[in-house]
Amino acid sequence: MRGARNAMTHFPIFQDSLRLNTFKKGELPLFITHYPVRSSYPNHHHEFVEISLVTEGQGTEIVNGAEHRLKPGSICLLLPYHLHALKLDEGKPLHKFCCMFDMNVLFQSDFAEVGRWLVKLSDDTAPFYDLPAGPFEALRSVLFALEAEYGSESPGKAGFMRIKLLEAIYLYFRNHPGFAAFDPPAASRPGEWDIVKYVNTHFLDESISLEEVAARFGVSVFAVRGAFKRLLGKNFLEYLHLLRVRRATSLLTATDMSVAEIAYDVGFSSLRSFTRVFKEATGVSATDYRKRHNER
Repeated sequence: MRGARNAMTHFPIFQDSLRLNTFKKGELPLFITHYPVRSSYPNHHHEFVEISLVTEGQGTEIVNGAEHRLKPGSICLLLPYHLHALKLDEGKPLHKFCCMFDMNVLFQSDFAEVGRWLVKLSDDTAPFYDLPAGPFEALRSVLFALEAEYGSESPGKAGFMRIKLLEAIYLYFRNHPGFAAFDPPAASRPGEWDIVKYVNTHFLDESISLEEVAARFGVSVFAVRGAFKRLLGKNFLEYLHLLRVRRATSLLTATDMSVAEIAYDVGFSSLRSFTRVFKEATGVSATDYRKRHNER
């Protein structure tokens, strides 16, 4: 059972421009717009992946407590566990593309490396960076084409948008300063990336377990263990804890939620388990982690 929440606690806002149930069968679960941001917005998160590209103006984006100055060419790829906010420079609007889409779109067997790159994004690999002039123009052109197709009723619309989205994602990773750290993908077996995708979208569920995942996909627990070890270099529980600890560090640095509230929010059934796992992963307690961040 989730812990009781103090009414005065500041929680991040859950904010989605789209939800899966708003799409008809056969439609691509994607939303894109190019718009002027006229006011700052507070810490929030989404169920969907979001890619944003600044085209005009300046400001500051805060992702999981880390700040990045924005300018034309600043790009960011946000996963569901990322908490983010935006601060505008006083009196100066900022123009940007915002493209939100279901993570499932990128876990296709033909593009296995994209799924691997996504799950490799971590606290050590910043989700934001500044594109050089050439790649900036290339990506801006791709996103303009994607936005135009999004507003059309052309034949093959979903397929065209998927191609343009993948082109944008490939440009993001190819130009990422840390791209060399994204290892070549290991060979996957049928259905393995579906298992990884499921864990990435359900890791906050308290009931998720190795046995539950194996039963859901009709495979043995040994097959699930092998998939995670081969594709990600970690066993199932290590990876599940990694996702939960990432989320917890975001909440510790970006909210005033108590450690107990965070423990239950990220899927642990007890504060004791969370405390042990968090310290094993980070080397410090959750309380000390928050103190160190606040002292920076």
